[in-house]
Amino acid sequence: MIFNIKMYDPEKQYAVVRSVGYESVLRHSHQFIEMVYVESGTAVQKINFETIELKAGDLFVIADDSEHNMRPTCEENDFRVTNIIWCKEFIDFDYSVFTPVTPVNVSAYPEMIGWIHKALSAYEERGTYSDGVVKGCLYFLLSTLAMIREGSLGGKKERNRNADYVAQAVRYISDNFSGKINLSDVAGHVGLSNGYLQKLFKKERQTSVIEYLLRYRVEQGCKLLIETDKTIAEISDGIGFSDIKNFHYTFKRVTGMTPNEYRRTHKMKITEK
Repeated sequence: MIFNIKMYDPEKQYAVVRSVGYESVLRHSHQFIEMVYVESGTAVQKINFETIELKAGDLFVIADDSEHNMRPTCEENDFRVTNIIWCKEFIDFDYSVFTPVTPVNVSAYPEMIGWIHKALSAYEERGTYSDGVVKGCLYFLLSTLAMIREGSLGGKKERNRNADYVAQAVRYISDNFSGKINLSDVAGHVGLSNGYLQKLFKKERQTSVIEYLLRYRVEQGCKLLIETDKTIAEISDGIGFSDIKNFHYTFKRVTGMTPNEYRRTHKMKITEK
């Protein structure tokens, strides 16, 4: 069921709510902006056709009409979130930099967590200046989050995290290349969406996940062609290709030779030595 909801007080144009055991099972969309901060626990967030694993410290913004729902993957009472929601007229900001499928973990940015808590306190107190305080907190949060996303704030930490994700993916490929794995398997192991892992791989390795997998398989095939007397069919099957024709095509595209040509050429060089 897809529906549109409006949760904030129309007179305030915003709301700040802390929830325990929060579970939004039904898929829904909305016209207002929503910022979600995971205070503790873990959860799965489904946004359109993407599935994102959330953990404590994650912060993300839903600024469009993406269909989404969330459910805890820990004990219900261990899952705590703070939601800040506001109508678009409340804050003038360029939201195009944000995407809900790539949360940023702000555990290393205590000032951001402080602004979230300050916004919550101001909303609950409903003081004379609460609107201004919440608006100021949101500007700080949105601006800082945008800088983190773009790498201009804490860029080194963000790049290191990205490199770690890619390194995990590479290790998974090296451990499982002989089986029937695909992009979703690799992304699921790392805990990222398919699209975001592809983006990181392009940035860190200048190639796609699948192209890296294919080239890694070909590299293993090269070793087997030189070091063993296994047949081409045996090698093809052992390094994860679905059929021998696919192996021949990919091998020649990568090396410029057929498997037999590669074996003859390189075994001859070894013999000559």
